[in-house]
Amino acid sequence: MNAFETAATVIAVLAPLVGVPLTVITFYLRGLREQQVGRLADLSQRVDLLEASVNRLAGDLTDIRRDYATKEEWLRESMWARGQIEKLCQSMARAETELDGMAALATTVERTVRRAGALPQRPAQNGANGGENH
Repeated sequence: MNAFETAATVIAVLAPLVGVPLTVITFYLRGLREQQVGRLADLSQRVDLLEASVNRLAGDLTDIRRDYATKEEWLRESMWARGQIEKLCQSMARAETELDGMAALATTVERTVRRAGALPQRPAQNGANGGENH
């Protein structure tokens, strides 16, 4: 046997002993890689969902800030509304006063009309006396 045949025989005997574990290790490492790729894809999807939720939350907070006035704005607007209410109250008071005045005037006119109806016809009597005043 020459050295070449001896080396070939040793390799032929050792090949299954080395090849089978190497094949198992290769498949094991390939399985680990596929598992990591799957986990990375799942994690990436979860991060995308989380990012979308954070963006929605930021938008909602912006809308809330836009919908609600600051304390200074609220105070300014409430003071303006208070001024408008005071002006309205003053206008109502003037209208009530004018209506009360008109009611008093109507009462006075009514009394005058009643008294005028109760008075005798003096102009007719004056014409009969020759226009003399008594």
